[in-house]
Amino acid sequence: MFRRHNTRPHVKKVSTLVDKRSHKQRKYISLMLVPSYSTGKTRSLRIPRVVFYCIIITILAVASVTTGLYLRSERFADQYRNTREHLYDTQVQFDDYQIQSAEVQAALEEEIQYIDEQLTEVERQARRDEYNLRQQHQHSLHDLAQQFEDVLQELREFDEQRQALIEGLSSRTIIPPVAALYDALNQSQTDLLYYSVLWDLMPLSAEHTPFEPGQAEVGFISFTFDVAPQPLTEAILAERIAILSAELELQVLLMEDFQYYRERMEPHLTNFPTLWPVSSQISSHFGWRRNPMGGGGGEFHSGIDIRAPRNTPIRAAGGGTVSFVGWRGGYGLVVTINHGSGLQTMYAHNTVNLVSVGQRVERGDIIARVGTTGRTTGPHLHFEVHENGVAVNPQPFMMEHWS
Repeated sequence: MFRRHNTRPHVKKVSTLVDKRSHKQRKYISLMLVPSYSTGKTRSLRIPRVVFYCIIITILAVASVTTGLYLRSERFADQYRNTREHLYDTQVQFDDYQIQSAEVQAALEEEIQYIDEQLTEVERQARRDEYNLRQQHQHSLHDLAQQFEDVLQELREFDEQRQALIEGLSSRTIIPPVAALYDALNQSQTDLLYYSVLWDLMPLSAEHTPFEPGQAEVGFISFTFDVAPQPLTEAILAERIAILSAELELQVLLMEDFQYYRERMEPHLTNFPTLWPVSSQISSHFGWRRNPMGGGGGEFHSGIDIRAPRNTPIRAAGGGTVSFVGWRGGYGLVVTINHGSGLQTMYAHNTVNLVSVGQRVERGDIIARVGTTGRTTGPHLHFEVHENGVAVNPQPFMMEHWS
């Protein structure tokens, strides 16, 4: 028997037909360097594809940036050339204008000279005299205007003093009658300002705001003239003098009004006990305190104690009539003054009393001297204020020291 041979053709695998290093070669690009001379040796340069592509991209980017810069520089160069041409045209126009101005000026000077030659000597002298007279008149107006400003400044200072006096009264509004009169004074001054004739005399160029009745603060009307460059005329000066006269009249009315209310306040200002009877330190205040004589417990202190050396002068806290002088139990030697309006003050522990019952004293008069009479632990003044027979804290009344 014959052995059967396998006639199936032998096929090689595809992988064996491909160079195993071909996938590595794809990562590179080979560049062949051929020399320009025949004897040179041909060389090949293998560059990674990634590096090659990066070089190409970089070259393209640099080329585009360079091209953009070149185009921009060309645009700037065009703008520069256009600007230079415009400036040149402007310079030419300016030179032409200067030449025309010089020609016009020369023509005007010739015209003036011709007119002056046509005038007679008498006419030229008359013109010079008229010019000098006009200058003198203008100087006189300015001198009067300066005098006007000086008087106006004096009025302003006078008004500041008036307002300072009114403001000074505000610290006395603790006195009930004075408070009511102070409010009436403010309202009266406001009404005088509101109904002043100055509003009719104010120039339109003046800066002012009309007062509202019952709402305006006490103060003088302020305004400023228009300072636009214009010649001072008699009409303007007359207008200012009229306003100055009205201001002066208003100031007189305001001061008379102030004096009227001040005189009505005077009795209350004079008699109200606002003065410290002794200018020193308070050693014990009004109200409940521990018994200073010992023994424990507390007591109600109906006044204040002011520590001071023996024989220190004691002054009347306000004007009034002495209603009691003498010894009063633990208070020792006492002086009591009736100030009116339901107010009385008492000065106790005196070493000596210097006034008598029924005597009229004024604020600041020396009425006694500090001592230790009665129930005391040392020299001091016991000071009390009674309102309608009830002892009240004296400290709110004590607004000023003797000077």
